[in-house]
Amino acid sequence: MAWLFAEEFCQLGTQSIMNFANSPNFNIYDIRKKCTFPPLCYDFSPIENFLSRPEVLRAIGVGDRKWKACNMTVHIHLLADKIRDLSGNVKYLLESGTKVLIYSGDRDFICNWRGGEAWTNNLHWHG
Repeated sequence: MAWLFAEEFCQLGTQSIMNFANSPNFNIYDIRKKCTFPPLCYDFSPIENFLSRPEVLRAIGVGDRKWKACNMTVHIHLLADKIRDLSGNVKYLLESGTKVLIYSGDRDFICNWRGGEAWTNNLHWHG
C-alpha cells in the first residue's frame, strides 16, 4: 500500500498549486488558458446532453446509466492504476501488431508528459 501514501503525498502538492479550494487558478489541461468552467475548466454540457439521449444510451448499451464528467466512484476504483507499470501491456499490444498512440500534452498540468515521454522512449520492443 506504499502507492497510497505516494498518491496522497502527490495530491497534496498538486492541490496547493491548483488552489482547488475555490477553483483552479489556471486550466489544468492547458496551462496557457484560464479555467473558465470550474472545477474541470471546460463546459461538458454538450457531451452530457448527447450521452443522455435515449438512442445513444441504447447504441452504447449502458441501459439508463447517466454519464458524469467526473465520477468519483470510478475515480476511486482507478486510483491504484496511477502507480502501476503497464508498459508490458503496451509492449504486448505493439508486438502483436496493434497500433498504439500514447499522448500527453506538453501544456497539460494534470498528465505527466515528461514521465510519458521517458517510459515510451525506454520501452524495448521489436519496432
